[in-house]
Amino acid sequence: MLKKKERIMELDIFRSFAIMAVLFIHATSTTLVTTKGTSSYYPFLFINTFSKFAVPVFIFLSGFVLFYNYLDKPLNKSMLKTFYTKRLLYILVPYILVSFCYFILNTYAKGKLGLPLTQLGHDFGLQLLKGTAHTHLYYVIIMLQLYIMFPLFLWWFQKQRSILPWVALIGFAIQWLYTYLNKYGFHMPQAGVYGQGIKLPLPKGSIAFSYMSFYLFGALIAAYYSQLKEWLIMTWEGFKSGKGIVWIVIWAAWLAVGILNVNLYYLGIKINTLWYELVWDVHCLLSCIVLMQVSYLIYRHGWRWLSGALTSMGACSFGIFLLHPALLFLYRKIPAHGGTLEYAARIAGGWIIALGVSWLVVYIAFRYVSWSWIFFGTAPQRPQKQMEDQTVKLNM
Repeated sequence: MLKKKERIMELDIFRSFAIMAVLFIHATSTTLVTTKGTSSYYPFLFINTFSKFAVPVFIFLSGFVLFYNYLDKPLNKSMLKTFYTKRLLYILVPYILVSFCYFILNTYAKGKLGLPLTQLGHDFGLQLLKGTAHTHLYYVIIMLQLYIMFPLFLWWFQKQRSILPWVALIGFAIQWLYTYLNKYGFHMPQAGVYGQGIKLPLPKGSIAFSYMSFYLFGALIAAYYSQLKEWLIMTWEGFKSGKGIVWIVIWAAWLAVGILNVNLYYLGIKINTLWYELVWDVHCLLSCIVLMQVSYLIYRHGWRWLSGALTSMGACSFGIFLLHPALLFLYRKIPAHGGTLEYAARIAGGWIIALGVSWLVVYIAFRYVSWSWIFFGTAPQRPQKQMEDQTVKLNM
């Protein structure tokens, strides 16, 4: 009989930091154009660019959770049926319904709701397949691709356990082979441009290979979690034992590489774009470790109200992710007035409202509406009722 693995309560706090980073990116997206050439540009660029670890750390977390839960389970028809049924039910259904809502909202905003139903149906179907009903939904398409690939990786890693120490390097190699081929071999179709090579059906960032280093880094941490746990949980005793030097180096590197990433864009340095991507990649990988460590610190040593609030936010993160762009859309309809400070307050207000209202709506829906899963995915369960793999969360 397989030994039941411990439930890692800190992961919801991890999710809360990731979803806050997603909203930092979206709340400041318009500022990079409107503040260009002003003193406000760098602060907004810093917030926007430094936060771009958001999607990679969600994908890292997905890889960690999947392999942590399934690496030692038999890969058979029953397991696959349960795995895909839950994900189709709690991810695909909300994705379809939310995509339809955003399609109607955006079509109305463009004044195109009067188009023939056949044209609207065709447009919606295409957007559904590509995750383009709204700008953030490409992430769900990435996750669906990773779910399709997961049994193949699981089969490989179970059959060849000796490969486990190398899975992060394998992920890095897959990602960078794809990145290199995308730059020098694949050509996306563009109006008036006739490229050579393979024409991909999706943009580079919507294809799962773009994030394979993070996904399989999560798999590595999951495979050796019992050994790595003492390195992820920062304690004073651990700091004095010599681990503190490693932790300081990781955090310093995280800050330094993140600042470098921001300044590359700020200065507009003309170098091969692969260098931009490498700096971003390293910052995101370091962010996975740093956010796990912060999550452990807050869960174990933070104020109870803070730990509880972040845990709740993380548990609602998929619903927050799906809902928040609609709130930003409505918020930005409010006329703006004033100078620099008022503008900064307006952007901050958008972040607070998009996060706070969507969190509140999702929380209330999960608590009082039994069918809320069709819009927001699986409702979080109370710890005493949670069993391994009873719920499915989109680890965004």
